[in-house]
Amino acid sequence: MAARFDHLVVAVEDLDAAATRWRAAGLPAERGGVHPVGTENVLVRGPRPAYVELIAAGRDESNPWLDRVRGARGPISWAVAVDDMEAARAALVDAGFDPAPAVPGSRRTPDGDLVEWVVCDVDAGPYDDALPFLIEWTTPMPPGPADGAVVESVGLTPRDPDRVADLLVALGFVADRHFPRRVFTEAGGHVSIMLAPLGEPVRTDGTAWATFTTDDVAQPTSISVSTPHGGGMVVLDGVDVSTRPDRRRFAAAALLSTVDEAFTRLRGDLADWPNPRPGGREPLEEEYSRCLDPEKYQLLAVRADAWVEAITTAGIGTAGSVEPSSLTWQGEPVLTPTRVTVVRGKPGTQPIVVGVAPSQSAEEAFVQIGVGEPVEVLERQPDCGCDACDTGSADLLETVDDAFVLALSGGVYAVREGSRVVTRHLDGWGANGVADAERWLDEAAEGRRTDGVVAGDPWLS
Repeated sequence: MAARFDHLVVAVEDLDAAATRWRAAGLPAERGGVHPVGTENVLVRGPRPAYVELIAAGRDESNPWLDRVRGARGPISWAVAVDDMEAARAALVDAGFDPAPAVPGSRRTPDGDLVEWVVCDVDAGPYDDALPFLIEWTTPMPPGPADGAVVESVGLTPRDPDRVADLLVALGFVADRHFPRRVFTEAGGHVSIMLAPLGEPVRTDGTAWATFTTDDVAQPTSISVSTPHGGGMVVLDGVDVSTRPDRRRFAAAALLSTVDEAFTRLRGDLADWPNPRPGGREPLEEEYSRCLDPEKYQLLAVRADAWVEAITTAGIGTAGSVEPSSLTWQGEPVLTPTRVTVVRGKPGTQPIVVGVAPSQSAEEAFVQIGVGEPVEVLERQPDCGCDACDTGSADLLETVDDAFVLALSGGVYAVREGSRVVTRHLDGWGANGVADAERWLDEAAEGRRTDGVVAGDPWLS
């Protein structure tokens, strides 16, 4: 049974006015449709499943759903999506809950389509604010707007956080080891759920953690979302909304759909795998010296190949294989590639170099991505190949994507001075032996530093 955060329900008086408020904050909000019980909604969502539902009463009659929505303002409930409703209900019963029977639900979209689901109240009734309700989609919604909000975390202040924690654990959510009863992640790892007050973090050996205030909450409900544009904080209909720009702000991110298509075709029967330590469990000592399944890492090289195919298909570059020994990799590479592909773009861009290397028991276990000649390494995955450093396929594939988006976006990639180096990342930088790394990058970008600079034009505008 899989479970994930599905949506936050926010009651408003006027749907059109609410949609205008959310759009003004840079968050696309579009009419979702009408429910048979008489409620109507606007959806704030993006290309991933999680979203915010703005809901209002659309008729004057009385029923439990309309009465609950009509008499409320702001966040009133939230939903957990499950892939097997009866298995989820059984898990909750075993955990001491008394979920109601599952009932069908639906919504007619503005285009006339019927979206259907099965829903189950876990506590008192419709849109109860003590516990989430369960939803199983029988007519999955298509992805939301490509430039829409991607929900990354949700903060809630339930009356009984321990009871909510029991429910999440029963459904398969994993508790963070620093806040084992207050911060949870879903199996897919896309959305985290924080239950306030967080309390004091649990000290664990061999880890670093920061102390911060957790009990003073500006709004009882908060969400953190990523968008293709700027970030900030705003309160919308009783929800503290924080936004940050993600990689969609780069033109190269437009290739991701083509990359996904190529990846699906090229991967064959290579499978994804979960984070082996959800919630940040400390690695076992023996995990540092082993890799039980090195062949799974072939997926990373396939993702890189999908990017190469997407670039050439889009007509913005040409690719060819080269003899691995003909290239020089900057720094101290831990890999000796046995297969190398060089992708070249228009004049002024830096070539993108993809090297694939074996492990002791897998032919293509490592991939490193770089730019320039000699090659400045932007990313090398997996980090070392041991089970202790494995963070799951979703995280590792994202690092490969970020490396290509960075490479295609141009600008300053790295600044070297002897053994000291600053390397730019998609959302920051890394440095070796440099105390003022940002100054180095700024000087290179402004043309005041030219020696040791690896930079190029964007591949896409």
